[in-house]
Amino acid sequence: MALVVACGNESQRALVRADGEIFESIARSQVVDSSQTAERGESALRLDSRPAGDNAELAATPDPPPHLEVATEGDSSSSDAIGVIVEQRKDILKSLGFEEGGPFNYPDCGGARTRRSRGSRTVLPDPKCPGSVRRYVTVGLPYRGTAALLEKVRPPGSPAPDTVGEAWTVLITESSVGPGGQQWRQYVSLFRRDPANGRLALAERFLLSWAE
Repeated sequence: MALVVACGNESQRALVRADGEIFESIARSQVVDSSQTAERGESALRLDSRPAGDNAELAATPDPPPHLEVATEGDSSSSDAIGVIVEQRKDILKSLGFEEGGPFNYPDCGGARTRRSRGSRTVLPDPKCPGSVRRYVTVGLPYRGTAALLEKVRPPGSPAPDTVGEAWTVLITESSVGPGGQQWRQYVSLFRRDPANGRLALAERFLLSWAE
C-alpha cells in the first residue's frame, strides 16, 4: 500500500516512497524457523513501525555498542512525513502478517557470552530467559544516496556496487532473546533502484556492531 504526503515537497514524498519499499523488503527477509514457537501465544518475531537506527530505547539491548550514524547529515524529515511513514509501515506489517510493536522485555536475561561457562561452549542455565527464541527488528529512516559509512566497512579491495541512479542507505538493528541469552546486531544496507523493474533492491549489507 502506498501512502502520499499531501503537504510536502518532492524530497519528503520520495522518502516516504523509498521507506515503504525498503521496509517491506526488510520485513520479507525476516524468516523465522517455524519450529521456534514462542510461549504464551506471543509471536517469535516483532518489528517496530517507528523509525530507529541504534536507538537504545527502541532496541532495548543490554550494553549496546557506541552510537553510530549512517551519515553526519541527511534529509530533514517533517513530522507529517514521519507520521505517514509509521502508518505505512503498520499497513505493510499487517498485510504481511507480522506483529508490530516494541521490544521484548527480559531485563534479567543476560547476554549470550556472559552465560557461557569458562573454557566451554556449555550455556549456563538461566530461568529468567524465555524458553524459545524471540526476535525484534527496527529499521532506521533511509538516507538518500550512498553513505560514507559504507566506505569504512566495505572489505578492502571489494568493488563498490553500481550506484548510478537512485540509492538509499539504512541502518537495521536485530535483537534476539532466548534460552541462550540476549544478542544484538546492527547492519548497514544499501538499496538501489533496479532499472529493469523499477524497484529498490538490496545491493550491499554489512555488520556494523554487535553485543552478546
